[in-house]
Amino acid sequence: MKHIIHIIVLAVITVVYISCEKEDYALQRLSAPAQLTASRGDTSVFLKWTKVEDASFYTLVRGLKVIADSLTVESYEDDSAPDTLTEYRIYAVDNQGWRSATYAVDSGYLGIPDGIEPRVPAKLEASDTNIEGCLLSWSAGRFATSYKVYKNGTFYKEVTNKKFLDYAASVTGAEYTVYSVNHNGMSKGISVTGKKAYQCLDDYETYEIGSVIEPWTFIQDRIGYYTEGNPLVTNERPFNGTKSLSIKKGKIELMFDWGGVWNDGYYTISFMTYKASGPFKLYSDFGIDDTVQGTGEWVQYNYQTGLLKAGDKFKMVIDSREDDDILYVDNLSIEYAKE
Repeated sequence: MKHIIHIIVLAVITVVYISCEKEDYALQRLSAPAQLTASRGDTSVFLKWTKVEDASFYTLVRGLKVIADSLTVESYEDDSAPDTLTEYRIYAVDNQGWRSATYAVDSGYLGIPDGIEPRVPAKLEASDTNIEGCLLSWSAGRFATSYKVYKNGTFYKEVTNKKFLDYAASVTGAEYTVYSVNHNGMSKGISVTGKKAYQCLDDYETYEIGSVIEPWTFIQDRIGYYTEGNPLVTNERPFNGTKSLSIKKGKIELMFDWGGVWNDGYYTISFMTYKASGPFKLYSDFGIDDTVQGTGEWVQYNYQTGLLKAGDKFKMVIDSREDDDILYVDNLSIEYAKE
């Protein structure tokens, strides 16, 4: 029994000793170079770093990619460097292939000679499905240090990234043009049309003619109608398209409920109405209380909430219960604005 115990103790001591040896070896890795310097040239980035004693060679990383391994001198010319700012890292490596645990770092990019204007940006795209705004994105124009964004022919913003979200975009659309810029000038532009998306839009085109909008009919998640008087989808008097909603001695309430709004911000409720004569009421739970007289023409109404927090709720009511004249409604929408 004692013999067995001795063997077990010896095995444990051996494992502890080996583990300590490995820990000690890992802790004895080389130091990293004390400094890395990246200098711009016309067609290359020139890199220099401080020497590490006992280093067998060095490994150079650009971004996330190893671009040179087994370097035995303390300098390197990167003739494939990008013309946008990029991070470089240098590691020391010992004769067992262990890299230094840390690294020296600097950033660099190609210099731009005088007289070299930037290239045109490529693949400009603009969103039309983003409720926060119109998102522009493009591929880099070579030799560009920044980009100028024009909106409908007027200068709008200068950015250094290759994307831009226009929070002030409209739901009707705009033409955006992007130019590459450096100290030598500006490239030709590339253009695209984009717009912000509605939070929701009901133009009644997806309903069958004769459909009644029942209470608790949902337009989309969290957004729906409460109705009275059986509002009816009709083709009698559309504002555009082929259909509208007719209300006779009834009302509709557009409700953003059932969990409330998703995002902090402001919400604009817009709609078109037509009534030959007679009054109708427009009111909300965010301060609207209007009585309107029919004019025999289509009229647009726009109402904005105050600042709402995620989870807040609101409703807008269109009420035509005071007479028998038909009120037509079309293009009822909610638009979101972050600020």
